[in-house]
Amino acid sequence: MQKMKKLILLFSAIASVAYAQKAPRIQTFQDLVKAPNVHVKAPADEKILGITLWSDDFSDPANWTLDNSGQSGIEFGWNINSTNDGWWSSNGITSTSGGNYAELVNGDPTASPGTQALNVVYTLTSAQPIDIAALGGSNQVSLQFEQYGARFNDLQEIQISTDGSTWVTVGNNLDKPVLSSAGGSAYANPDTKIINLATFLSVTPSPIWVRFSWTTNFPSSATNPNVWVTYGWYIDDVKIVTNPTNDLSVTSTFWGSVGLPYYQIPDEQVTEIGFSADVFNGGVNTQTNVQLNINANNGAWTDSSSPVSINSLDTAVIELTTFYTPPATPGNISITRTITADSTDDIPANNVISNIDFAVTDFIYARDNGTPSGSTSNGTDGFESGNLFDIFQDATLKAINVRLPGGANGATVGTEIFVKLYSVDATTGDFVFESESAPFVLASNNLNTNLVLELEPYVDVYAGTTYLAVVGSYSAGLRVSNAGKSDPQTTFFLDMADNTWYYSTNTPMVRMNFDPILNVMEQSELSQAVVLPNPTDQHATLRFDLKNTSDVNITVTDLTGKVMQRNILAQLTAGAQEIGLSSEQWAAGIYTVTITTNGAILTKKFVKR
Repeated sequence: MQKMKKLILLFSAIASVAYAQKAPRIQTFQDLVKAPNVHVKAPADEKILGITLWSDDFSDPANWTLDNSGQSGIEFGWNINSTNDGWWSSNGITSTSGGNYAELVNGDPTASPGTQALNVVYTLTSAQPIDIAALGGSNQVSLQFEQYGARFNDLQEIQISTDGSTWVTVGNNLDKPVLSSAGGSAYANPDTKIINLATFLSVTPSPIWVRFSWTTNFPSSATNPNVWVTYGWYIDDVKIVTNPTNDLSVTSTFWGSVGLPYYQIPDEQVTEIGFSADVFNGGVNTQTNVQLNINANNGAWTDSSSPVSINSLDTAVIELTTFYTPPATPGNISITRTITADSTDDIPANNVISNIDFAVTDFIYARDNGTPSGSTSNGTDGFESGNLFDIFQDATLKAINVRLPGGANGATVGTEIFVKLYSVDATTGDFVFESESAPFVLASNNLNTNLVLELEPYVDVYAGTTYLAVVGSYSAGLRVSNAGKSDPQTTFFLDMADNTWYYSTNTPMVRMNFDPILNVMEQSELSQAVVLPNPTDQHATLRFDLKNTSDVNITVTDLTGKVMQRNILAQLTAGAQEIGLSSEQWAAGIYTVTITTNGAILTKKFVKR
């Protein structure tokens, strides 16, 4: 599947040059969900493994050792009782056994001031080692427990040790979404977590200690009280159970064209789509004739991967060697993916793969899945946020569509925004500015809707090239709706506070729009204005088109309104114009260019780094 790997290799180069990860974001106190939480009961068909070798339901607190990092009081660190002690949950965990449970607390961030402790690591450790071998087990065991809580800026880890002092992290809750005012959810109550320990243990395992550890997920920001906020972490009914005989689990999946999945594809950009899955054999027996099966639109196209055998505790990357090309006509496509093998799986729930639903469209190109969930912001700083897109057929890009959330935590009415298009330099991985929209001031009817911002000028995009489409603002007030998840280094975020590109794993609702009707617009006296490059380190150039021969005034101002440059140009001839800007002499900041002629006014903003 070499064709599918092209962009992944390119992104490795990008990350090594200029970009870093910006996910997850540090949540602020204002992001806290302070309303009473709603208990979500877990489904009744929780996964069940084999024989229970050891269990503890916290009925005897002496079975556990608490290290609360020098803090005292029930509101800090771990405690074991049958009463909820934290600020967020009213009833604690609804566990199977009931009675006592372990609870993690770190003060009350809603107090004034917040009482959370800083620079702490709280641990809950089994007081005695668990001798799996003496209990009749081998390395083929899993750690299972029930939990409740929610993630904020905290790191919740599960660890084991064979000597009581050296710890190995075997699991965490970073797969859970952050619960904030922008979206996310609490864990199911209870949520059963299962961690296969076979790869961490020897065949005849030494006795092990089990530890639950809590601290911040942002140690580099340890002085910020926000990174020490927790909703709480509740644990009950901890078990060591034998692994099943036959258990394939899907640990990750991939689908897309040249490394990127699209949920809306313009008919002119339709191309081959590939599929793969990483499958782990967590059972005791070798699994034979394991296949990934694809079914598009109820049998309109079907195919399967070549059958493979997967030994116990091995992972196989299973991929189709053929590709699916959807019909190049507008319509909905539904893809069903299944894993099959010779044996009947003891835990079929962990190898179920969700369906894929996408659409071939007339002119919209979208990476987001269309269901808003949460949003991206940058506090008081300006930012840009958007997605990469591959082009498979030459076309002209007219506009970029965005969705911005409304409501109490939505984008601020009156905020000035823009959209931009960058191309990706295939050699360096740099983002090269191509075009942008005119500044646009948000009104209330622009929120929670599909907002279309035209590029000035339009851009001819070329097959074989990758582009980055973004929405941005130079000031606070912008929030961008997210819909779905992105693989690392496929969605990007420019933090204007440090002028650095980061990648995000949330997919913003930023789309390409190839609508040909956007060509039908009356040209004003001024059009196609752009400042290149933008941002600029040195000298910049203003380009624009003039409809008629006329006098033109050009003024450049900084954020205070100070005039940095003024050009009064008499009787410029109609057509394309190019004016140099002396930006190499100016301080870093945001500048506004105003072009005036025959009553027409056009403004552009650019950044001097």
